[in-house]
Amino acid sequence: MTLGVMRKASQGGFSLVEFMVAMTLGLILIAGAVSVYLATKRSYTEVEQVASLAESSRFAVQVLNDSLRHAGFFGGAHPRDIVEDTALGAVAGDCTGDASAFSVGDYLLAGVPSAAGEAFGCITDALPPVVGGPPREVLVVKRVLPRPLYDRDPDDASAAVDGVISFPSAMSAQEVYVVANSERGILLDGADTAPDVLAGNPFALAAAWPYRLQVYYIRNLPTPTLSRRVLAWDAGTGAMAMTTEDLVPGVESLRFRFGVDTTGNGEVDRFMTVAEMTLTPAWEAVEALELSLLLRAPAEDGAYVDGRSYNIGGFVWQPAASDNWRRQLVQGSVSLRNPKLMIRGGL
Repeated sequence: MTLGVMRKASQGGFSLVEFMVAMTLGLILIAGAVSVYLATKRSYTEVEQVASLAESSRFAVQVLNDSLRHAGFFGGAHPRDIVEDTALGAVAGDCTGDASAFSVGDYLLAGVPSAAGEAFGCITDALPPVVGGPPREVLVVKRVLPRPLYDRDPDDASAAVDGVISFPSAMSAQEVYVVANSERGILLDGADTAPDVLAGNPFALAAAWPYRLQVYYIRNLPTPTLSRRVLAWDAGTGAMAMTTEDLVPGVESLRFRFGVDTTGNGEVDRFMTVAEMTLTPAWEAVEALELSLLLRAPAEDGAYVDGRSYNIGGFVWQPAASDNWRRQLVQGSVSLRNPKLMIRGGL
């Protein structure tokens, strides 16, 4: 065999059959890799959405629970014994009727937004209810923060007293306070002069408690959001105003049922819906509250179809057949300690 013939034989390539077999094996490997990638991506998306729902629901319930546990708490005074200071300024965007900022006796209210997304005069952008759709309600809570200011350090019996509330700081001009002792209270701006709290005066030994009004609702945004309107300082106008705080995105439904004591013995006798509370005004008899929140994931998942039905506080709702949102229903109950104490005390 000559050298030229040997070189030609050594340069021979794959045959067509060999090439087709190699290409088929390659395609099988690529298809397997793509399948693993897609499965991993689906699993990651599901885990991410479930984790996001769990985190959002936990935060939403925590915020609502904190407000509700302090509903009706005004220091040592009963809400009916708190009067308004004559120098209280108007509140821009204030709620109307019993929900108004300084009507502290009406410390718990609820309602349903209108078809235009309006409620209590201070909500204009609520997600309106839809016939057959999930419930969307509005909750009003009034209370004070458990961070009082005193004339002196209450743990230091030897501290000097002068009747001026100044411990651990002076009252802020950007807050509204309830100055109260066990007999009476007054609602006033922090910029105004507080009553003398020396012994022998009507407000003897009173403390100043920062006042809060919070109105919870679902805001009509591209992603429906649990929001609240709050009484807060408006730096632009230099006065108190109702401002909006967005809390948790993806909340589709918010519903409440109210545990009412109809006999005055301090025990809940029945749970009532917002509609029933409207027909039977008994807000001062509410001792507990059941809340239901329906949340959806931040984005749709085309590989998922929500075929479940949800019992939202007694209202059963099922998404459309082609719905691709992952959802989580959160329900819980809150004991309203302050109203319960007032009822049991016959106040």
